Amino acid sequence: MFAYLDAGTGSLIVAALAGGIAGVAVLFRLYWNRFLGLFSKNRREKAKAISEDLVPQNPDELK
Repeated sequence: MFAYLDAGTGSLIVAALAGGIAGVAVLFRLYWNRFLGLFSKNRREKAKAISEDLVPQNPDELK
C-alpha cells in the first residue's frame, strides 16, 4: 500500500494530540476535586468554587 504524508499531515497530528491532551487536563481539573469531595467537606467546597469559576451559572454572563 502506498501512502503519502505531506508536511501538513504531521502538524495536523501534532495539533490533534495537543488538543486532546489539553482537553484531558481540563477534565482532570474539573473532576479531581469533585472526586476527592466524596471524602472531605473542604474538597467539596473547593470543587464547587472551581466549577463556578470555569462554568458561569448565569446565562447573561456569556454575552
